[in-house]
Amino acid sequence: MRALARALAAWATATLLACVVVHRAFSLDVNTANPRAVVASVWSSGQLVGQAVLGRWDDRDPRLDALLASRPDSKLVLEGVAAEGPVLTRPEAAFAMSFVPGRDGIAATLGGRTEYVTPDELLSKQAYDKGVSVSSLGLTTGVDVPLMLSLLAARLDTTARDVLDNARLRRVRVVRRLPEPTRSVTPDTMTNDDVREGAIAAGRFLTRGVDADGRFRYLVDAPTNRTLPGYDWPRHAGATYFLAQIAALSGDPAIAWATLRAASWLRDHAMVDCGGHRCIGDEARVDVGSTALAVIAFVEIARTQLDAGYGLIVPELTAFLRSQQRPDGEFMHEYDRNAQQPIDVQLLYYSGEAALALSRASSLSGDALDLEAARRAVAYLAGPAWSFLGSRYYFGEEHWTCQAMDDLWDRSPSPEALDFCLRWQAYGRKLQYGPGDTPYDADGAYGLGPVVTPRLTPVGSRAEAGIATLEAAKRAKAPEVDQTALERQMRRSLALLMRHQFRPGPVHLFADPAAIEGAVPASEVDWQIRIDYAQHAGSAMVRWLSLNGGHP
Repeated sequence: MRALARALAAWATATLLACVVVHRAFSLDVNTANPRAVVASVWSSGQLVGQAVLGRWDDRDPRLDALLASRPDSKLVLEGVAAEGPVLTRPEAAFAMSFVPGRDGIAATLGGRTEYVTPDELLSKQAYDKGVSVSSLGLTTGVDVPLMLSLLAARLDTTARDVLDNARLRRVRVVRRLPEPTRSVTPDTMTNDDVREGAIAAGRFLTRGVDADGRFRYLVDAPTNRTLPGYDWPRHAGATYFLAQIAALSGDPAIAWATLRAASWLRDHAMVDCGGHRCIGDEARVDVGSTALAVIAFVEIARTQLDAGYGLIVPELTAFLRSQQRPDGEFMHEYDRNAQQPIDVQLLYYSGEAALALSRASSLSGDALDLEAARRAVAYLAGPAWSFLGSRYYFGEEHWTCQAMDDLWDRSPSPEALDFCLRWQAYGRKLQYGPGDTPYDADGAYGLGPVVTPRLTPVGSRAEAGIATLEAAKRAKAPEVDQTALERQMRRSLALLMRHQFRPGPVHLFADPAAIEGAVPASEVDWQIRIDYAQHAGSAMVRWLSLNGGHP
C-alpha cells in the first residue's frame, strides 16, 4: 500500500508540474480592448477579396476602401489579434490540436514579413475539426495543417515546407467585429416567439431544398452552397415528418406542398414488399428505422389533415414493424427481402423509432395491436434492455424511447419508463456544458471535455426527448425539483440551437446566404448541413411550443 501511495503521489506531482509548465508556455494573455494588430478583410460572395493589417480598430486602408466602394455586395470584417503565443509544430497531431476552433488563427513571420490566416479564413475553408481522426470514437479534431500552411505560403510567396521549417509561427486569438449584429438568445431571454421563428426558419430551409420530385438537398456545404453526394431513407422520412409539423404550425402553403412532395417520393419510390408486408427501402436488405420514420411522417400528415389518405397506408407498414418484434419486445432491425426473413441485429435508434411509430399509428387508427406492440417495446427499452453491470451509470441515445413513453402516457402510462427517462436526462445534465466550461459558445451542449467542438444534433435530439419527458412528468405530477431542473436544461439547449442557427449567420462567409437561411449546422465550426440537423432542432422547438402554449 505504501508503494502504491508513493507511486500515486509521484504521478500527481509530475502531472501538476507538467500542467504548470504547459500553462506558462502556451497560455494566452487576452486583451480584447487593445489588440496587437487588426486584420481587416473584405469579403464578397463568400470569397476573401482583400486584406490589410492595421494597427487599431479605427484605422483605415485606402485599398480596402476602394475595394468596398467598387463592390456593393462586399463586407468589411475586422479581426483583432487579442493575444498570441507559441505553437508546437511537431508532431503534426500536436500542431493540429494547438488551435481553438473558430477562435484561433495563425501568424507567420518569414524574411521580415508577418502574415496572418484568421479564423474567418479557416472557417470559410472548413479547416477546423479536420486534423486528427480517431476512428474508434468516430470523431475528428484539430485544424487541417496542410491547408493552413498552404494559405500562409501563398501569402508569403513561398512553399508550405519553407513556412514550416523556417517561419516563426504563432497561435493568435482574435475577437471579431462583424458588419451585422449577432443574435444573442439566452435561456433567460428566450420567448415563444423566438422558438416559433426558429422552427419555421428551419422548416423553410428544408422546403427550399425539396425538388419537384420530392427529394431533399440531403447534404449541403454552407460556405459554397454546393450540394454534396449521399442520401438516406430514414432521414428523408424524418425530415418529411418535421415539415408536416411546420406546415401545421405556420400555415404556409409552400411548406405544405413541399411536405406532400417529399411524402409522395417516399410512398411511390421507397415502399416495397417485405414478405407478406410492405416496408420502406430500395435494397435487398432494409432496416426497421426507415419504415418507422415513414409511419411517423404519414401519421403526422394525416393527423394534421394535409392529406388524410396517408393514414390508409399506415396499417400496411405497422404490420411489418410488428412482424419484426421479438416476444420480449425488442425488434429485429433488418429484413432480408430475398430470403424473406428478418435479421436479428440491433442498431442505434431503431427500436425507439419503431415504438414511437406504433404508438402514433395506434392513436390515429385505434388499432389495439399497434398499441400493445408499442407498450411492449417501451417496457423492454426502459427495462431489460439496460440490465447489465454498470447500467445504472451509463445510458445510450434514448431520444426516441422517451418520446414514445410520452406519446403512450394517456393510453398506457409507464411510471417505470418515466423514471428511466428522468434518470437519462439527469445523466445528460452531468454532461451538459455550462458557461465558461469550454472556449466555445457551448452552454447547453453535451460532451466530455473541451478538445472536441460540441455537436449540435445531439442537443436537438436530446431536447426532443427532454421536452417529451417534461410533458409526461407534468401529467404524472413528478417531483417539482425534477421538473424544474429538466425545464432549465431544455431552455439552455434550445437557446444554444437558436444562437447557432443560420439566421442569418456569418453571411460574409457564405456564397449564397439566402439559400441556407434557417439551417442548423453540425457544430459551431462544421458547416456541412444535413437534413436531420434541422429536423431534430426544429422538432424540439415545436415540442417546446406545444408544451408552453405556443402551438396553434
